[in-house]
Amino acid sequence: MGDWLSPALLEEDAVYLGVLTAWGVKPLSRLEYSVKPWVLTLFRRMALVTASVTRYAANGTPLHHLVFSRDAQLVEQYRAEFDQRKLEGETARLVRREAYYFGYPPCCAEEYICTPDAPNDLPPADQTLLFHRACSGCVVTPRLLPLYRAALAEAKRICRHVSSHPWLSSETFFSGLSAPDHIEGCIMGNKAISYLTRA
Repeated sequence: MGDWLSPALLEEDAVYLGVLTAWGVKPLSRLEYSVKPWVLTLFRRMALVTASVTRYAANGTPLHHLVFSRDAQLVEQYRAEFDQRKLEGETARLVRREAYYFGYPPCCAEEYICTPDAPNDLPPADQTLLFHRACSGCVVTPRLLPLYRAALAEAKRICRHVSSHPWLSSETFFSGLSAPDHIEGCIMGNKAISYLTRA
């Protein structure tokens, strides 16, 4: 396994988040590092709305994040809440807000608030697919895993294609990008969490 901070793996991570967000699995996503222009082109082709958000570390250093979603109002809501603000410690309120924005199951957020290092029963390979720590006995996360696996496979396919065909127009390649048949029509994002919790 390579260094997760390598540019290639960061690009793949960005594309993975883009696919999850474009498919509606995540209502909104955030990148805390810069990406190459082709990734931004991909996000546009996926009909994702992007915005820059600047936060400030305790020492005043500005930190630039990119947020993206299919929902322009959600992007604006996130910007209104966090842009030009100091980074705050990890409070219960912040964990709940991020769970709302990023599509983390509420049960996982609540367990994380109480016991951040609580063990769960997910295999480590499944936990590494996620952007949240699954709670023990979670009934929502296992239902999200097939979507995460499919999105990661799609992200890897896109990144392989771009690295092996850098001379092709990204607009041409990305014009045919769509979710697999088994994902089309699914209720996703925060609505999916609520739907999956009831089932």
